[in-house]
Amino acid sequence: MIKFFRKIRYNVMETGKTGKYLKYAIGEIILVVIGILIALQINNANEARKERAREVNYLKNLKSDLISEIDNNSAFATYRYEKAKACTVLLSAKEPTTIEDVEEYTDRYEQVFIWSVFVPNNNTFKELLSSGNLSLIKNDSIKNALLELDKHYAALATGEEHMRREHQDYLYDQNIENIEALGFFDMTTPAYGFPERLTAADIPESKHQKLIEDAQWQHNDEMFKNGLRLAMMNNSFLAGIHKDMVDNINQLIQMINNDISN
Repeated sequence: MIKFFRKIRYNVMETGKTGKYLKYAIGEIILVVIGILIALQINNANEARKERAREVNYLKNLKSDLISEIDNNSAFATYRYEKAKACTVLLSAKEPTTIEDVEEYTDRYEQVFIWSVFVPNNNTFKELLSSGNLSLIKNDSIKNALLELDKHYAALATGEEHMRREHQDYLYDQNIENIEALGFFDMTTPAYGFPERLTAADIPESKHQKLIEDAQWQHNDEMFKNGLRLAMMNNSFLAGIHKDMVDNINQLIQMINNDISN
């Protein structure tokens, strides 16, 4: 093609028709510019397709993470609610007077004591942030929803840390200092995981009175009861956040589905 235009240009120059040559030269320049613009447009279109493919891939990975987060948050909403419920049962319970009462009382407060930390599955979002690729997500609604979800994760972590300190001060330390801790676990045999859980029938009669007195102390100690009240409020609060997050995540998944299908 270049040889073709060059041959025409030479023919025009040889005939000495300057005006015609100038018109031809201008036309050739216009054609070259048009060719460059077309090439740029094609290149931009190819880059846009590649960028969209990367965006869709991220959106699919985000969706996969979010689907697992529905189960994660649902489980923790139930976990926190059940702990709050155990606190209310302990606060309203009658004073333990038998070893069977102590077993039931111990089951409840150990349910409150067991500590698990919420760990979100947000690997794709963290990768987007760390790599600077969050800008690939063009849908502002999705981007803002992801950032809002990250704020909820931060609020949960802060709430858990706050509750952990209160557990330490009002529940854990109180028990370590004043009662026989873990009295219903078999401490004679190590295990992979928790030791074997004992029942009232497994407890030697010689230990009954001490365990009953310990449970009665817990039942009547105001600091311990305040710890239970705080645990009830904190667990209820966190259970509510997890429950709301399930709804938010479902809405976010729907936004991602709509964006991918467009």
